[in-house]
Amino acid sequence: MTSVWSRIRRSPYQALAAVSIMTMTLFLGSIFFLVAAGSQAVLTYFETRPQVNAFFKSDLVPTPQAVDLIKANLQSTGLVAEIKYISKEDALKLYKDLNKSDPLLLEAVTANMLPASIEVSAKNPADLKPIADLLKVQPDIDDVRFAEDIVSQLAVWTRSMRLIGFSLVGSHIAITFIIILLIIGIKVANRRDEITLHELLGATRGYISAPFIWEGIIYGVTGAVIAWGVSYLILLYSTPFLAGFLAGIPILPAPFWFMLALLGGELLLGAVIGAVGGFLAVRRFLKV
Repeated sequence: MTSVWSRIRRSPYQALAAVSIMTMTLFLGSIFFLVAAGSQAVLTYFETRPQVNAFFKSDLVPTPQAVDLIKANLQSTGLVAEIKYISKEDALKLYKDLNKSDPLLLEAVTANMLPASIEVSAKNPADLKPIADLLKVQPDIDDVRFAEDIVSQLAVWTRSMRLIGFSLVGSHIAITFIIILLIIGIKVANRRDEITLHELLGATRGYISAPFIWEGIIYGVTGAVIAWGVSYLILLYSTPFLAGFLAGIPILPAPFWFMLALLGGELLLGAVIGAVGGFLAVRRFLKV
């Protein structure tokens, strides 16, 4: 390892270029991974929320038998994950919780003015429309609302982010790999005589390749640590704004174990890119 560090110190600009391109690639990968993970968490949150709301007529207090009949009709489809009945009193309590900061809105509203409702969660977002259509024909149901568009758009957004992220990060990894290969290749070329001498003295390929492989690993690990640190600082700085934007969706702040897992993935990816680049760079000059 001492010889590896001495080689890096002798060519600081090449080392800086290698670490910089590695940092840029892994930072881009971190950002896309965080965005994709956040999008998936938001999508999962909405998928597990009551997705179809059926409101009874506002002047009607549904009987338990009427509510049980609607529940039985829904459960018979096999598409429903959860059904919850919201009475007029429950609706008033929810209304007060939502508007507790504005007393004027609370004074004129009574339970009789609010409709009772049924909240339904689907096992699959694709089943929202059949459930909504079934609720529309139930007796005493006045209005049916469901978040089909929101869930569908989130699903499309998540798939698009994954595709774009994999494409961009994959292309950057390829570019980084080529640059690491060129940088270490230049160093190998400058030591061609030394490599030839080692071969004549009977040194194994592993012994000759090890310093260059370790050099690539150092570039990768250093770039991974810097990329992770910068992305984590950006996430911490953006958390107050994002938490306000995603009010009600409990995905922030990101757990520290999650960020440690991200660091582990970046370290592994950086080390693999650097190691393979170093191995291929020196392999060109070894005798078959």
